[in-house]
Formats: sequence, structure tokens, C-alpha cells
Amino acid sequence: MDREVLVIRVLLVDDSASVRAVLKRFFRKTRDIEVVGEAEDGAQAVQMVIDLQPHVVVMDLQMPVLDGYQATERIMEVRPTPIVVLSSRANRNQMQTAFEAMRRGALEVLPKPEDTPSWQQLAESLPETVRTVSGARTVRHARRPARTAPIPTSGGVLRERELQWVAIGASTGGPAAIRELLGEVPEDAPVGFLIVQHIASGFELGFADWLNKELPFDVRLATDGEVLRRGAVRLAPGGSHLRLEAAGMLRLDPHTPPRRGHRPAVDEMLLSCAENCPHEVAGVLMTGMGSDGVEGLLALRQAGGITLAQDEASSVVFGMPRVALERGAADVALPPRALARALARLWSKEGR
Repeated sequence: MDREVLVIRVLLVDDSASVRAVLKRFFRKTRDIEVVGEAEDGAQAVQMVIDLQPHVVVMDLQMPVLDGYQATERIMEVRPTPIVVLSSRANRNQMQTAFEAMRRGALEVLPKPEDTPSWQQLAESLPETVRTVSGARTVRHARRPARTAPIPTSGGVLRERELQWVAIGASTGGPAAIRELLGEVPEDAPVGFLIVQHIASGFELGFADWLNKELPFDVRLATDGEVLRRGAVRLAPGGSHLRLEAAGMLRLDPHTPPRRGHRPAVDEMLLSCAENCPHEVAGVLMTGMGSDGVEGLLALRQAGGITLAQDEASSVVFGMPRVALERGAADVALPPRALARALARLWSKEGR
């Protein structure tokens, strides 16, 4: 007798009936995903979330009445539900809107297809993304910085030191969490940041653009051979591992195979930090599924580096941080803003 399959209930939201039909067809081959409703605008979506109580919403951004960004905001107010937004990679303004939707509570962004090959790619990636976010926690991210509670020690010891760089890794829920962390970092922080964020191919530049607009730092995609300086935030581009060498030189490697299915991989970044400059780096592992980054974070800690993780209460998916804590790879576990405050305690008052 077959084991009972837990069915994930999905609401599709797009003003095009033909697009909804194609998306619906993607799920017909699955046993564990059922489309329970279709909405043609954001206002309908909000009401159907209340009425149908889906496990996941898959939603276009450009729609009449209420667009995807506005609908995300309303859904998170009336009945917080995991949301996957579809966005064009060719339209940089729409990508900005996609990341604003993620800041308001959407969990993932996937490319809206523009040709046959990209439709085929979405057919493969969308069901798996729905499965991932269906078990995720919906987290409301505040619009403005707020004071946080005193930093708990969580049994760890944070040692003040002359930090030069902070390496951050994240997956599902990462864009909003990273924005929240960096938004609490002082503008004159004497460190540079390097980031590996698991994200759909083509959205790395949009993520960098969004952070650059939101933050007082110089945020860009990393380039091979550049030196990571104070006040700079560099993101790994798609298809290349990002590594930190001595003296802060960044290296991109498009040739080494993916690690645990990821290129860029958080582990590759953190392992390079552990090997080349452990005493000058703090590693931070944030929300996400799986265990990418755990090996590197543990290596960094064993080499004498400072290691931190996002706590369970604030994580959309408490996967990567949980494994890190279970394996003793992280000194402390804190929410994003408290992570920023903890990091601020690690660099000396004199700066550099």
C-alpha cells in the first residue's frame, strides 16, 4: 500500500489565462502538489488566500488592480503565506520590485519565461521551489530599523578583534534577511562584506542593484582580482565560486564543479576564508535549506575565526543555521539585526 502523500495546495496568480494554464500543467505530473485556485489580479489573490488557505502562492508581479508587490504586502497582513514571485530578468525595474516583494515577505523569485527553453527550465524548477517554501516560516520584516534586545551570548564567546571582512552565506529567505542585517551596520564600519546568496540565475545583478539602492554601501557583483575594501559589499555572480585570498583579493572560479549543487557555494567562500585569513574574517550563515556553508563555517571556527548563525525564530528556513549549530560550527545564533550588532563588537573602536 502506498504511503499517504501530503499534498501541497497552490494558488496561481497571473492576469494571463494562458500563463496560468501552462503553470497548472507543470504541476499535473506531481503527486504532491495540487492547484486549488487561480486568480487574475492581486485583489482576487488576497481574497482567495483567505478563502482557500493555500500552502503556497505563485504570483506574477505585473497585474491589474493590485500588482504582485502590493498583493504580497496585503497577504502578509491578512494571512501570511509562503509566496513565490515570477519576475522578468530583462527588466531591472521589475527585478527591484521583486526584491521589495521579498522584503515584504515573499520567499523566492523565479524568472518569468520569455522563450521556450526558459519555460522548460521553469517546469523543472517551480515544483521543487514550491516544495521548499511550503514548509518555510513566513517572517514579517520591518520597514524601518528598530532597536533590538540586548545580544544574548547563546553560550558563545565573541572576542573583540580587528576584523577586516565579513563573509555571509544564505539561501531561501536570504535577500530580506541580508538586507535587514546590513541595514543595521554603521555606514563607517571598517570592514568589507562578501556574500554568497543562492538565487535563480540572472537575479544576482538585480539583488546587488536593490541592496545598493537600499544601503549606504558600495554594493556590486564581485569581479575577479579586485581587493575587497572597507565599506564595500560584493556578491558572488552566478556560475562562479567566490573566494577570498590574503590581503582581501577576491577570486572568481567558474571552472570548479558545483558543490552540493551550488555554484557559487557558501562552503567554497568560507573554506577560502579559513585557509587564507581566518583571524581577520567573521563568517555568518543565514536562513536556508540544506547544509551548504556548514563545512566552511566549521573550518573557519577551527582555524580561529569568528562564526555566527541566524537564529531559528527569525529564519524562514532553519536548515543551514541549524546544521551549523548542531555541528558546533557557530559561536552564537541571533536574529539579523542582533547579528549586525554582534559584528560591530568584533572590530576595534579605533577602526583601521
